[in-house]
Amino acid sequence: MGKDPDGTVSHRKVVLTCVVVVAAAYGVAGLLFGPTPESAPQAADNSYVTPPVQFPVRIPGCDIVEPPRDGGLSGVVFGVQEGYDNPAYPWFSGRRAMAMTDALRAALPADAEIAFASPRASLVFQPILGDDSRRDEFGSETDARATVLRGDRAGALRVAVRQSARPVPPCVAGALDERRALADGTVVDVQDTWYEMNRVRTLSRTATAYLPDGTVASANATDEAAGRAAAVPLTVDELVTIVTTPGLRVTVPIPPGTPDPPGRCITGPDRSPEIDEARARRMNAVLAAIPLDGLRVDRPLGALLPADWGGLCQVVRTGEPGEDALLSIQITTGQSLPQQDSPDDGMTSRRLADGAVLASRESRYGVSGPASSALTMRGSRTVTVTRPSGTQIEVTSTVAAADEPVSWALLESIAANPGLDVS
Repeated sequence: MGKDPDGTVSHRKVVLTCVVVVAAAYGVAGLLFGPTPESAPQAADNSYVTPPVQFPVRIPGCDIVEPPRDGGLSGVVFGVQEGYDNPAYPWFSGRRAMAMTDALRAALPADAEIAFASPRASLVFQPILGDDSRRDEFGSETDARATVLRGDRAGALRVAVRQSARPVPPCVAGALDERRALADGTVVDVQDTWYEMNRVRTLSRTATAYLPDGTVASANATDEAAGRAAAVPLTVDELVTIVTTPGLRVTVPIPPGTPDPPGRCITGPDRSPEIDEARARRMNAVLAAIPLDGLRVDRPLGALLPADWGGLCQVVRTGEPGEDALLSIQITTGQSLPQQDSPDDGMTSRRLADGAVLASRESRYGVSGPASSALTMRGSRTVTVTRPSGTQIEVTSTVAAADEPVSWALLESIAANPGLDVS
């Protein structure tokens, strides 16, 4: 690392390298310093530039400051299992993820809103990636991401939580602006800085808390946003409030009544046009008013969110607590009206009075988990209604093979409701 005569460590370009870990299920990519791959600009040289670092330097709250550390910046692609209950991390579970999500959202400022987006981009804590074989190299954290709106401005927020037995790290020049020692023994490092990737500058604020129970919680806010005036959505002090929120601690008891996470929306390979928030709000009101004929669900219908491949989706758990049963609702647009006769794959279909085509299919199949190749048998019923407008509503009930799926009548009453036509 070069050093100028005045003691300033020169900033320079760093060529990013990517370390690939074989994916077991679907891949999630991220840069170790924080920005999301969706928002990172692309350029041929993949350069990364940070401000010059002054050393020696005094940092408030630090008795000793170590020199800045040399070395490149690496990206990482992990595989992730679909379930939350990763045996490598017994402190974490689906219910803890939901409790942490509730605590995080409650810690946001009153005037901050979460942008309309898929569950994975709505400040919902995600499964921990991989196993613990690379724990020291890459960490072992769950994270939650979202675009945060404040008035007419927007920016990105990422919050990550992990458990660690390591001591608080030393103060390193360029890595923090201040270290705060709280009364309960918590140490919080804060930084307000910027970086340039591919010659595009991003403002960045970070707070990282090292808590006495072994929790390490970090929150990073940047001015990455689209469609609104870009701004860092949270102050440093607001980030400190988030990372010291009691509900994010790994040892805090999970509140009674905390539900399991909703099932993951898995859409087909054909990308659908996006459906805007106003239309989604209207269709959610329709869904919430549909009688469920006594069907037990773990959360009410009427919470459609964007799916990964476009359209809208909601998945709820059905039956008694602990039963492996899901009800999914997917709404897409731009679909072609199918032929009425669809004998393949056990599907039957008929034309409705308004010209829509209703198709029904029942199936039995086996699935294997990430830890075993043994098949678990499942059963499903699906009703799909495709309307002349191109709106398609697909409602599926999935259960253990020995159980009975949701009735055809209820599935049809949801899928055929005219209020779910996007047009």
